Amino acid sequence: MKQYTKIFAAACGLFSAGCQSQTPTPGEAAIPSDTFHLSVEHVTTHSEETVSLLKLRASREAFVHLDSAQFHHCGFLMASSPGEPARDGQITFSASRLAHEGDHATYIQTFMHGESSGNSVTQGPTLNPVPAATALDTYFSISATSGDYKLDTPMEIGRLAGKPITLTVGKSTQ
Repeated sequence: MKQYTKIFAAACGLFSAGCQSQTPTPGEAAIPSDTFHLSVEHVTTHSEETVSLLKLRASREAFVHLDSAQFHHCGFLMASSPGEPARDGQITFSASRLAHEGDHATYIQTFMHGESSGNSVTQGPTLNPVPAATALDTYFSISATSGDYKLDTPMEIGRLAGKPITLTVGKSTQ
């Protein structure tokens, strides 16, 4: 359970900082109205635990939708803040592999938290029993890369239990 406490504390620390507004620096290009910018930071990557932070930025108000076999249409709004030219959001993903000595039980715990401008969504923590030989990176991974992407276009950002995790930033689909 020490792994659970450590990974949960790391994830809480990441999103307790909130979504910091990012004002474009001089020379930084404006985000076109039909795209959003994704920045991916792999905070901790280890065979027993992983934490990734995805930062999102759009030039207009947008909904953020996450979908997988374990959670469907988790979403939050990247809303405008007074005087801000862009909308910012972030998603924190964490996973840890828990195996107890002398016990044949092995689990992978996953946790996701997304937020923007006071809107948030949390999924987990979820404890999933797995075969003892299951490696964390074969059960959970974030494969997204930093870059500019089209709004309203689902994209695979990772895998959970062998199924894709998709991200869609844009209009409400619900």
